Amino acid sequence: MYVKIHRNVAFGIIDGLHQILKKNEAPRPYLNKLLKQNKKWGSRDRRQISEAILDCIRWKRTYEYLGSFSSKSKNYYWELLGIWLLNKGLIFPDWDELSRLKDLKISLPLDPKTTARKIRESIPDWLDELGVKSFNETTWEKEIHALNSNAPLVLRCNTLKQDPLKLQNYLKRDFKIEAARYNEIPEALIIEKHQKLNQNPLYLKGFFEIQDANSQRVARWIDPQQGNLIVDSCAGSGGKSLHLAALMKNNGRIFALDTRPEKLDQLHKRALRNGVTNIQTFMADNTQFYIKYQGAVDAVLIDAPCSGLGVIKRNPAAKWQMNPKEIGELEKLQKDILIKNSTLVKKDGILVYATCSIFPNENQLQISHFLKSKEGKRFKLVKDQTYLANETGFDGFYIAKLEKS
Repeated sequence: MYVKIHRNVAFGIIDGLHQILKKNEAPRPYLNKLLKQNKKWGSRDRRQISEAILDCIRWKRTYEYLGSFSSKSKNYYWELLGIWLLNKGLIFPDWDELSRLKDLKISLPLDPKTTARKIRESIPDWLDELGVKSFNETTWEKEIHALNSNAPLVLRCNTLKQDPLKLQNYLKRDFKIEAARYNEIPEALIIEKHQKLNQNPLYLKGFFEIQDANSQRVARWIDPQQGNLIVDSCAGSGGKSLHLAALMKNNGRIFALDTRPEKLDQLHKRALRNGVTNIQTFMADNTQFYIKYQGAVDAVLIDAPCSGLGVIKRNPAAKWQMNPKEIGELEKLQKDILIKNSTLVKKDGILVYATCSIFPNENQLQISHFLKSKEGKRFKLVKDQTYLANETGFDGFYIAKLEKS
């Protein structure tokens, strides 16, 4: 339990909240940048900053309710921090920005009989309405509660370099890190206690990646075979491309595409660390690529740009950075990406569409729309599934597998 919070730490928290809530910075990359820029902060300071920023973002609407303030309030970010301090039971500083809250008494969790779910679970009205419309009251209640809980730390063993059981033993023997196997996903190791592992010697050797368990399901839905030609059409920094390469034992070709060259640069660095040799990268706007490989690809993976509302566990800012208009734009993009990349699939080939959203408008309805399109009429739906956070304990995901006739 922390005793007090220092003024310079508070300024770091206030700056972080402003950048994330006002300027739409992604929380974890911004936190990494903030902590890197302030090397004088000690380990306790860093924990306080990270925890306070993520909690204030996750519980923003709940804190506003408890403190009777809004985003228009003069000391808005300070008062978010003030409610966090009260909730944690820390020494309450005698600062002008927090003076209005100094005698406030709060009690969490809020009573579901007297407080609306959108306040209790700290979500915007439109998201609560979408949740009820997409599922039902009971399922949505369970799901949003699960999405507001902390995500477990999950590793994916890189089987090009290491065996999952041996990695589990090395983590325990050499680093006192307890990791549990997960029956449904052979490479997954679950670590309940969060810790930074990107400087761990085993990570630097390429023995593992950090990847949510449900995210690890995606590559396996393709059932990649050695010698296959596979396109990862929205590869980002390559988490699923690297998994595909391991499943293929570096035998075959993976073409990883993205619109952001910096992401493909990151993929190259990760591939080198992972010992992956069968990935080539291309810009997603490369017209000649689509002409050359039309109807020639064994499997296409579309890990589509989406609302990210299935990964609120690790990115609570998605609740506030997304809105119905933005999601509508993403749905148009998803339709275009499906149609464009489906042309690459050869006869009897596979198309896997995935999102880290749980909502039908980005998932089942997109597949239904695609199958009725000119390009989609040659495909049939093999299977699809929504992985809910309240049922699996991990991020919310949707995966669909289609086959071309």
